[in-house]
Amino acid sequence: MGPLVYYCRWQGAKLRLRGRDDRFVWGQLVFSEGEKERIEPFRFDGFTFELTIGEEPDQRRLRLDDMGVSSPIEE
Repeated sequence: MGPLVYYCRWQGAKLRLRGRDDRFVWGQLVFSEGEKERIEPFRFDGFTFELTIGEEPDQRRLRLDDMGVSSPIEE
């Protein structure tokens, strides 16, 4: 889960965990935009470091490295 925590730091997001199992962690990423907050659901795969953000059909998939730096996953 370390890469996810680093990703949140780099992005200025708060992490709200809603659940976890042996492989996945899920919840909400909360981004401050002035006086407003933008909340996006996420699911993080702790085995592959794949982060899925948003709802269908607008989901974004990212691969995180050990330090939380992201790169897009091409479909």
